[in-house]
Amino acid sequence: MGTIENVKEMAILIKKLGDLDLYRRILDLQGEIIDITSAKRSLEEENRDLKKQLGFSKSMQFQEPFWYAEGDGVPYCPSCWESKKLAVHLEYAGKMAGGHRHDCPHCNHCYCSEVTPGRRQ
Repeated sequence: MGTIENVKEMAILIKKLGDLDLYRRILDLQGEIIDITSAKRSLEEENRDLKKQLGFSKSMQFQEPFWYAEGDGVPYCPSCWESKKLAVHLEYAGKMAGGHRHDCPHCNHCYCSEVTPGRRQ
């Protein structure tokens, strides 16, 4: 039996005994336990998300002029990644004189390089 169930059971017993002040205190305690449990779940979820983010960050590799995630041949925007740790794939905008153009849909930076679109060199 969990903590909340134990407190509910105590509240029922105290209510039967007729001690309304103690009953109110038990109900307040039950509310606090629910709040703490909710906060704990929220922190556990945040912790999972941060661990996932950290794992992704460790998989990022710089191959000039772009950042790549392990197993992903599409480059990420260097400006977004280096300034805000935002992983934004660059969009291929076409071949230009002197190379290929890649645009960031988030920060609107344009990059021109010899890198073939969607592939590492």
